[in-house]
Amino acid sequence: MPQDAIQHFREKGFVTIPKVLVDLEVEFYRELLKDAIKERKQSDNRQLSEKSLYEQSFIQCQNLWEDYPEIRGLAFNQKITKLAADLLGVDALRIWHDQALVKEKGGRKTDIHHDQPYWPIKEHATITAWIPFDKITPKNGQLGFYPGSHKTPKRNFIDIFSGEVSKEDINKISAIKDIEPEYQLLNAGDISFHHGLTFHEAKPNLSNEDRLVYTVIFFADGSTRDSDRFHFSVDRPGIEPGQAIASDVTPLAYPLKEIPPAPKTPIQESFNFLQKSGLLPKT
Repeated sequence: MPQDAIQHFREKGFVTIPKVLVDLEVEFYRELLKDAIKERKQSDNRQLSEKSLYEQSFIQCQNLWEDYPEIRGLAFNQKITKLAADLLGVDALRIWHDQALVKEKGGRKTDIHHDQPYWPIKEHATITAWIPFDKITPKNGQLGFYPGSHKTPKRNFIDIFSGEVSKEDINKISAIKDIEPEYQLLNAGDISFHHGLTFHEAKPNLSNEDRLVYTVIFFADGSTRDSDRFHFSVDRPGIEPGQAIASDVTPLAYPLKEIPPAPKTPIQESFNFLQKSGLLPKT
């Protein structure tokens, strides 16, 4: 890992590492992801205009690593996880969850937010690997970060799920005051990493093609649950506030001798609505 990349990440809260995946890996995983998304979303025949504003930002499928063994090789790819660990400056990482994010052609913007408030993790050593399988341009959902916004430890819960984020809510975010986003140009095979506290957004997809991105969220081993805020990654295995987040739902991701198997912890009936939507695995 180049020292200047680590410095860039720590100063700005994000960094792009070029050509992490070779062309053959990109082609292989692109087709696997497309097939997995098609299967997960097979019962959803809605047009883009029929979806909620949040769903118009992207099609979302989480925990693909569980039910698609070959995708597991991407989620736990040691090239990627080592980069994430080096950027955070930690010795060991666990996976929080993975997800495919497809911004459909005509899809709306992704509203400004940072991720950490959605995760009931007390510590701040969290990072997302944002892996595009299409060239990212200003026309197809380009990702933009607010540099240095991760340095403000306050967590601003921005409700991007209920509709467009208001200007009033945005004006309350001190971490981005007088800061302009820096938009990223990426090729398939490049990986953009961002800290869990870094504010970001994405432009609408004005192209004629869907934009496919796969993301994996990692957190430092030894992190603990800080609240009873609902999240599948801790509620499914029954991890209580104050306890270390460690289960087969969030297995070690780095360092690894072998890729972990699918979790044996069952998915409770209370999560059926998330399974039916294609967000979560069926079993």
